[in-house]
Amino acid sequence: MTNHQFKRAIKALPISLLIAAGLLFTPTLVIAKCAAGAIEKMDRDGDGKISKGEWKKKKKMFAMIDLDSDGYVTLEELQIRFGERTTETDSSVERPDQASMSAIRRAGFDDVQDLKDRGLIETGLYPVWEDDASCRGIDEWYAKDYSPKRPKESYHGGIDIPAPFGTPIYAAMDGEVVAIYEGKLNPRGIEVVMRHTPEESGLPLYIYTRYTHFNRMPEVKVGQHLKMGDLLGPTGNSGIQGCELTGKPCRKARRPAIHYDVLYSRDKRYFDTGTTLVPFDVYWMDPNALYRKKPPFDSFTLRGLLAEHKAIPIAYMFESGERVPPDTKMIWPYACKKISKTNATTSQSLWDVMGSGD
Repeated sequence: MTNHQFKRAIKALPISLLIAAGLLFTPTLVIAKCAAGAIEKMDRDGDGKISKGEWKKKKKMFAMIDLDSDGYVTLEELQIRFGERTTETDSSVERPDQASMSAIRRAGFDDVQDLKDRGLIETGLYPVWEDDASCRGIDEWYAKDYSPKRPKESYHGGIDIPAPFGTPIYAAMDGEVVAIYEGKLNPRGIEVVMRHTPEESGLPLYIYTRYTHFNRMPEVKVGQHLKMGDLLGPTGNSGIQGCELTGKPCRKARRPAIHYDVLYSRDKRYFDTGTTLVPFDVYWMDPNALYRKKPPFDSFTLRGLLAEHKAIPIAYMFESGERVPPDTKMIWPYACKKISKTNATTSQSLWDVMGSGD
C-alpha cells in the first residue's frame, strides 16, 4: 500500500477505531466528545477552525483530518471524523439527538451510560422452539459484559448465533435494506441493516434488524425491498476481534456466526453517518423480545418479568420454506431443520450455556 492509499484508508476510519488502534491518542479530542467541543478547546485565535500550530499532540493526524489539505481543520472535517456527518451529507441536515448518536455510534468518546439508558442491559430472555424443530441457538447473549475484551466499558449489542461458514442468513421480516457496510476495520464486519415499518412487522414501531459478520459482501442492495425469508448472504466471521481492539494478540480465529441485533423507534427518520445507521429517538431491543410480538419491548420492564415468562417461543422457517406459525410476520434469521416427533426432545434452556445471565 502506498502512502497515498494509506492516508485515504485512514481518513475513512471513525475516530473511535483510530483511538482503539493507537493511530490517534489525542486527549483533547477524547475529552471534547464532539466536533464543536474540540474546536472550542483548540481554536486559540477564535477563527472557528484549527491551524497546524493550534493542533496538539499527533501532528500526522492533522493531515489525515484536514480533508481538503488547506492547512486548517474545520468544524465540518471534525464532524466527519467524529461520525456526526459524512462527506456526502449537507451540514444542514437534521441529526438524531445526542443520546441516540452516542448509544448507537458507540465511539470511544461516547458515554456508555447512554447505552444502558437506551436499553442495552441484560433481560434474561432466552429462545425456545417447537419439539419438532432443530434451530440454531445463542452462544453470546444480549448485553453480555465485554469490558474485559474492550478498551472501555462495553456490552454486547445483540446476540451471536454460531453456524458453519456459508450458512444462509435470512431476512427476519419484510422490509427495506437501508444500509450495507463493508466494515473491514470494525468489530461488526460486513453488515446489512433492514428497516421494517409498523405495517410490515405488525407492531406500532419502526424496527431495524442488523445482521453482521457475513463471509462476503451480500448481493442485496440499499433501497431493495425484501420479503421475510429472502436470502441476505452467507455466514462468516468478518470484522476485527476484541483482542485486536485492545492491541493484544489474538490466540485463535473467531468462530463463524451471525451477530443479530434489533433497534426500535416511534420516529420513522434515521441518519447514516457513513459507517453506522442511527435512527432518531432510538432504543435497543433484546432480539428475543421481538418474537414476543407484543409490548413491552423495553429492557427495563423485560428484566423484571417473572422467570416463567423469560422463555420466548420463537417463530421460524424450516429449510423447506414452511413457516411456524404459518401466519407469522417474523422468523429466526437461520432456517431450522425438521425432526420427527419421536426423536424430539424439549428445547434446552440457554442458561445451560450462558450461566445465570444476571
